[in-house]
Amino acid sequence: MTGHPGVHQWRDDLTHLVDALEHEHANLFHTVSRDRFSRRRRALHARIPRLAGHEIVVEFARLIASIGDAHTVLRLGDVAGFRRFPLVLHLVSDGLFVRAIGSEQPEAAGARLLAIGGTPAAEAYDAMRAIVSHDNEQGIRATAPALLSIPEVLHARGVIADPDRTAIEVETRTGERSAIELFAADDMPDDLVDANAAAAAPVPPPLRSPRANWFKTLAETRSLYVGFNTVRDAPDERLEAFFDRLFAHADRTTPERLILDIRANGGGNMTLNRPLLHHIIRRDALNRWGSLFAVIGRGTFSAAVNLTVDLERETRVIFVGEPTASGPNHYGENAGVRLPNSGLTVSVSSLWWQYSDPRDDRPWIAPEIPARQSAAGYAANRDPALEAILAYELDPAHAVPYPERIAGAWR
Repeated sequence: MTGHPGVHQWRDDLTHLVDALEHEHANLFHTVSRDRFSRRRRALHARIPRLAGHEIVVEFARLIASIGDAHTVLRLGDVAGFRRFPLVLHLVSDGLFVRAIGSEQPEAAGARLLAIGGTPAAEAYDAMRAIVSHDNEQGIRATAPALLSIPEVLHARGVIADPDRTAIEVETRTGERSAIELFAADDMPDDLVDANAAAAAPVPPPLRSPRANWFKTLAETRSLYVGFNTVRDAPDERLEAFFDRLFAHADRTTPERLILDIRANGGGNMTLNRPLLHHIIRRDALNRWGSLFAVIGRGTFSAAVNLTVDLERETRVIFVGEPTASGPNHYGENAGVRLPNSGLTVSVSSLWWQYSDPRDDRPWIAPEIPARQSAAGYAANRDPALEAILAYELDPAHAVPYPERIAGAWR
């Protein structure tokens, strides 16, 4: 944040925020009513003198989240001055677990989280729900665990009493319960111990280079695995050139499967998806039922969701994993708004993407083959989605062309 705004400056920022939302948003009151939103704004205006700066920021996020779409958001993880506990949590099939923790407590890596600051883990998670801008439940699952390592957020939501230090209670993989004290720091430390640090198996493809686009031939299974993690040009290579290189490799190696992993793809410029679709459509050997797979999940968002619609409509893809973080039709396009006194930056949805059929009101695109990670699976470097693909035998129920395959989801 910029400096330390006073009461009048915070109230000025609140007015600026609401004016910008009403001016920039494509349809501000699509979920929350104008009356309810106005009452919440007035209540926050009145409470500002009684709140600390970090509490005001979190209340801004809460007001914004009430609008009801994921692209209209104040990203609390990007707020200057917000610190971190040395803790990375992840929500898996068997609950919240410690994916990584500071090197002083290696025994807690992989443990199940029981409580934070005396607040039961489920209650702490639910306390994040109101401040997460989301399109569906998957958006909360993707974002809430990360907020549980931000001291200022935890304090503002009443999860912990002291924003400088707290204790977590965990149950280790051996069934032992222990309390671990954590201290806030300006940055996440570099020496975190990961839950998979002792795994005998190698790191599976999805955990490699999660922010870059890459591909690799899995020779033993005759599969071409593509980590498509961002719909953006790289500094040294346009995305279209990456796809050209990918499919030139496919033509030389003739894989039996093409696995497109977009579960960590948060989007970008959707027009850059087109060369990928064109390449797939031109190759009958890959564009057939049982040979083309897309791994989707709670991190599949924005332009990556648009890609799932394109794949569903134009190709013979089979989806594997978890539902996407948005539906086929959703609000998007970020109009950036900077608040003048605090310097906070807010994204605002400026467009309604009617990208699928107007009757298509699904909250997400769901996989034909569900595959969700567990704490033990992560610790052992197992990838249930990849395992399901490699074990898959064509089910005629999955080989249904668009729109018949999704028509049942429309009202």
